[in-house]
Amino acid sequence: MDDSRLPQLTDSQGSIVTESLRIALVAAARHVGPERASALAAAGAQLTSGDGVVAPHPAWPTVGTVVTRELEVTEGDTAAAMGHPDPTVRVLGSPRISLWCELVSEEALPAPSSELTHVGAGILVHHLGEAHVGDRLTLAVTLESVSGRRGVFSCVLTLGDRLVALATHHRVVVARS
Repeated sequence: MDDSRLPQLTDSQGSIVTESLRIALVAAARHVGPERASALAAAGAQLTSGDGVVAPHPAWPTVGTVVTRELEVTEGDTAAAMGHPDPTVRVLGSPRISLWCELVSEEALPAPSSELTHVGAGILVHHLGEAHVGDRLTLAVTLESVSGRRGVFSCVLTLGDRLVALATHHRVVVARS
């Protein structure tokens, strides 16, 4: 297909995608060897949202804020339970990882009120290892970037010292009208 015929991102949409990709590259650089880390960090540094720096909305916590939760894989968290075509795939499903990243990231923000709420604007998940029913995982989400109403979290899901997933989650604070 001719790319000129594809729908184009608005400036705001482009900023969301670009910042999510930048944070994903920078966060991934923390988990690879030094020879690949510099290339990932350099690629991330080349990406800019185009918005410039916008003062954070007061609902956002400080960049660097970390929320950590212990989560246990249940039967309902498996790929099979979420519709995988092979019912024997009884390991943690990627859709559950996405949901967990959203839910734990939300804990860094104020509870929704009649004046303010927040919504997910994007998530990029790399499911890197298996986890079985009964496994207790640790999910650490770190607020990496804030611009105006938008913030981006890096998410690291581990089982002991083994990496299960890396994710980047973009949230937007929304004023209710």
